[in-house]
Amino acid sequence: MLPASSAPDRRSAIKSRHRQAIVNACAALLSERRGTDFSVDELAQRADVSRRTVFNHFASLDDVVTEVGTDVVASSLMLPEGTAPAGYSPLDDLVDLVSSPRFIEAVSYLTQVLGRADSRSSPQQAIMAFRSVTMAGDQVMAALVSRHPEADPEDIQLLVGTFAGGISVLYERWCAQTGAIDTPDSRTAWIELIQRLVTALRTGTGAGTPPSRS
Repeated sequence: MLPASSAPDRRSAIKSRHRQAIVNACAALLSERRGTDFSVDELAQRADVSRRTVFNHFASLDDVVTEVGTDVVASSLMLPEGTAPAGYSPLDDLVDLVSSPRFIEAVSYLTQVLGRADSRSSPQQAIMAFRSVTMAGDQVMAALVSRHPEADPEDIQLLVGTFAGGISVLYERWCAQTGAIDTPDSRTAWIELIQRLVTALRTGTGAGTPPSRS
């Protein structure tokens, strides 16, 4: 008989293994189907678990898809550990992250499987994509705070929010220009759009003249 103290650890390990199997199965189905046209029953069968087990871990199929999307985005937004080099700003870190081939590949993949590059995307799919990026953004904020201890965390939060808003606008333009297909030309187009965003943020282009206070 197992010691009493080891029983919870064993149950926890089983739960963790089941959850990861479900996430892995969902990722495989998304890749194979290039979309979300599969059922909970199909997911459970692929993960080799029961339908009930799926719902023990996730409230809905959308939640599983969102976790997969979050993992995809988060894995492409990994900052180096430790403090940033002298003279390297949080904005520099953000630009490095979204300019990397891994990020472009991740965005292209999510666009293809969730359909946001064309009008066939459903509001439900758009919400899943948005949640995936938002949840990954929390990871980025935490990493920036760690890499830039001299910066006010609230300033970093504001920067990330502003930057994310700009990326959202550029993303729609990039989709229209390239279809969100990952190619050398589409990567070049993405980098050019990022450079425009950075210029606007650093120079205040388009901000206009603040109104005078009387």
